[in-house]
Amino acid sequence: RVWITTEAHPKFPISLLQLSIKFTNEPPQGVRAGLKRTYVSLTQEQLDYSAMSQWKPVLFAVAFLHTVVQERRKFGPLGWNIPYEFNQSDFTSSIQFIQNHLDSIDVKRGVCWNTVRYMLGEVQYGGRVTDDYDKRLL
Repeated sequence: RVWITTEAHPKFPISLLQLSIKFTNEPPQGVRAGLKRTYVSLTQEQLDYSAMSQWKPVLFAVAFLHTVVQERRKFGPLGWNIPYEFNQSDFTSSIQFIQNHLDSIDVKRGVCWNTVRYMLGEVQYGGRVTDDYDKRLL
């Protein structure tokens, strides 16, 4: 058995394509379906990670950001000037950062939103973005 991953190409042998079983993993249509898919990837342990009141709203905000950047890819150059490959590892690393940040903050001072905005917008997701207009959007 052979597992082949490919993109459409004119020199790809049609006979191999006809003999094989095709499997596709299409992204969900719409923000609601995208959020559901993002939340399905979370475990109950991740959902119940912290008792802090900020945890679940911040988790939702990160999930929403991930869903929106994924959804914008569907619109081609109207969504992003350059097609970026945002994936599940971006979301996972963002959640890990948020968990570490909430563990290290002073409860009385709360979340440092400038730090969160910089880490998610400039490092986690923004690290892939090379176009200036796309950076402004993110």
